[in-house]
Amino acid sequence: MVGRNAETGEGGLGSDPPRLAVVIPTRNRADVIRRSVTSVLSDGSAELEVIVIDDGSTDRTGDLLSTIADRRLRVHRLDSNGNANRARNTGAGLARSGLLAFLDSDDAFEPLRARRLIEFFAGRPDVDCLVDGFVEMSGRGRHVHVQPQIRPNAAQMRRLLLMHQIPLTNSAIAVRRAAFEAVGGFDEGMPRHQDRELLMRLAQGHTLWLGASTDVTKYRARDSMSRNPHGYIAGMDALAARCSDYNLPENGDLFRYLIVRGIVKAISSGQWRAALSELRAWQAAQNLPKDYLRSFLAYGRGRSRRAGSEAWH
Repeated sequence: MVGRNAETGEGGLGSDPPRLAVVIPTRNRADVIRRSVTSVLSDGSAELEVIVIDDGSTDRTGDLLSTIADRRLRVHRLDSNGNANRARNTGAGLARSGLLAFLDSDDAFEPLRARRLIEFFAGRPDVDCLVDGFVEMSGRGRHVHVQPQIRPNAAQMRRLLLMHQIPLTNSAIAVRRAAFEAVGGFDEGMPRHQDRELLMRLAQGHTLWLGASTDVTKYRARDSMSRNPHGYIAGMDALAARCSDYNLPENGDLFRYLIVRGIVKAISSGQWRAALSELRAWQAAQNLPKDYLRSFLAYGRGRSRRAGSEAWH
């Protein structure tokens, strides 16, 4: 069901297509959805559209969205069980713009980010995708994640993504719609690492740019997926199924480090049940090595190799 702000409904957009679409997937985020949406709409640009995909919310998310009166906002509801990648792809499919940006519904854009994105892509017709830095807010305080100011080629970019050497969040990714559609959008079978997997596909045949800006704020709540140890192994299993590079002999220690680190984090934070659950998930994984002792012994070597191989050092 498309909300009243759709281009076909009351108060819809005019005939001239906007230049940037910001897609916001959400599910049961009544406590933060207004902050996310208004952070984009505060820009004031008429060249902007905001598409919120309500992925089957059962709280007051839909009611709160209906109170935001802005002709640039469209709300589309899915009868779903919470697949954020499906929601992102749905929003991209509804967009009228040739540029797409994504924003998680618990994050926020800083003022004028949308306008900056429009100007950047207008000035760089050779760039297909921009990956910016971001500011992370959590119970531990404020941390700024800055992208390395390098211009990697396709192989180097894939390597950086493979080794988890650049800070990533969906909310800091903007891409030309043609490139997004050419690679098939987000993989709806990815439970985690969907941003990394998308960018690795884009890096093959498209130009990715690491931006200098940090005009996205990412809020790490206790229920944020990235802070939940449950599902980390399943995410790595899905990523390994789609990325054969991990199985190369030269990546053995790195691969094992990436597998083990989620379990190590759970143990170090006292989440013993989560650690045990992830160990069981590892046993059931289809694409991860099962030499458990070797993997834990490789943790330190893989971590050191990742730190020592940073391309911008």
